[in-house]
Amino acid sequence: MTELVTPRPPLGCAAVMGGLFRAALQEHHLPVTHQREAVARILFESGRHLSADEVSDRLSLINENVGKATVYRTLRLLVRVGLATEHDFDEGFKRYETRVGPAHHDHMICTACGAVVEFHRDELDRVQTEVAGATGFRVLTRQLKLYGLCADCDAGSGQALRQVI
Repeated sequence: MTELVTPRPPLGCAAVMGGLFRAALQEHHLPVTHQREAVARILFESGRHLSADEVSDRLSLINENVGKATVYRTLRLLVRVGLATEHDFDEGFKRYETRVGPAHHDHMICTACGAVVEFHRDELDRVQTEVAGATGFRVLTRQLKLYGLCADCDAGSGQALRQVI
């Protein structure tokens, strides 16, 4: 059975993650600024895979004045301290997600609308372990990305095709 990973962080998770980010900044002797905290809060509260542009747009919506360079630097910093993960879904830009929940999950990406669905399958983990063990390979990370059409876009493309025929 496929387990879909919950896209929304648990209630209170953003506050906990914000505390971890402040501690990481202090540990690395970096200033805790309002702008850095605002960028982190947007990512931590989103429960989605956001691009730097989407983070900037959300900051503008809440009247937070944060420069694009600060957004990019803060997202890279969140990845470096282990509180976010960077993904490349072949869109020409990176997306970021909070690093919380299951230690590993995979992604299905809709090539029409860009929707990203996270999922976890124990069978994939078992195959990975079996293949790595048989070859003496030590897996450090895995990225499984399945590209296709989500149910909405697939239904829409079928209707468009029927209209053409």
